[in-house]
Formats: sequence, C-alpha cells, structure tokens
Amino acid sequence: DVADRMVTHLQEAGLLADPPTPQQRALLRAATPLVQERMTVLDQSVSMLGFLFVDGDVLHVDDAATSSVLTPEAGPALAAARDALLGLPEWTTESIERAMRAALVDGRGLKPKHAFGPVRVAVTGRRVSPPLFESIELLGRERTLARLNAALEHVSEPV
Repeated sequence: DVADRMVTHLQEAGLLADPPTPQQRALLRAATPLVQERMTVLDQSVSMLGFLFVDGDVLHVDDAATSSVLTPEAGPALAAARDALLGLPEWTTESIERAMRAALVDGRGLKPKHAFGPVRVAVTGRRVSPPLFESIELLGRERTLARLNAALEHVSEPV
C-alpha cells in the first residue's frame, strides 16, 4: 500500500513512468521496506529512492556530500569497494556486505563511517540513504560499478 501511494510523488518528480513499468513497480516494492520507517511524509520517497530510478549520468549528488565526502582521500576506499564488488559471483545483500567489509574494514583498516560513506554518496548521491548494502543490491551490479567508477573519476580530477 505504501509503495502504491509513493507512485504519484515519484511520477511528479519525473522518476517513474505513467503508468510505472513492471520493472519500476517491482523495484519500488522491493525498496519500500527500506524507507518506510525512515519517512514521515510520502514525498520524502523522492529524495530517498530517486537514485534507484535515474541513470548514472543524471544522478544528482548533493553538493555538501561531494565537497565533504567525495574528496581525493576517498579514492582508495572507492577503488577497494569497486574491486571487491567486481568479482562477486552472486549479487545479494549478504555477499555485498561481506565483500565490502572484508575489503574496506578488515583489508584497509577503515572505520565503517570512512569506509562506507564515500560508497554511499557515490551510489545514492547522498550521505543519508536507505541501508547501503540493500541499496546496492537493488541498484544492480552494472549501475553500482558505473557510479563507483564515476566517483573515482571525480575524486582523481585535479581541483
């Protein structure tokens, strides 16, 4: 029911077709439990879930997040996350979390905030989002890797 009530808000923002495609509807239904408790009003679905319904080249990355999180220092974490996800045989929340924790927290010795913050911004465009590993699973392998690569290009550009 909540997913159905979010449709209008997402359509008004240009994120969903009218009517939504079967793929859009399935993605919205899968994502709704991730944000349902985090929203106080339905139009928050636009900012919370918009990243799932846009192509990487039109993903809006919050300016504050870009300047404070997607810095050159984030490059190694983004590269390690990308490399960890590249070879995953199955794309599930559990395997994504396991691979990223092994690569970033265990492998690089990063605190979760510093390990996953840049990945969250690269993938969702925001510092605050639905749960990261579930979001990555829903976004899919190709789009996640493309967004990580785009973020890596951004952080390696000379300022």
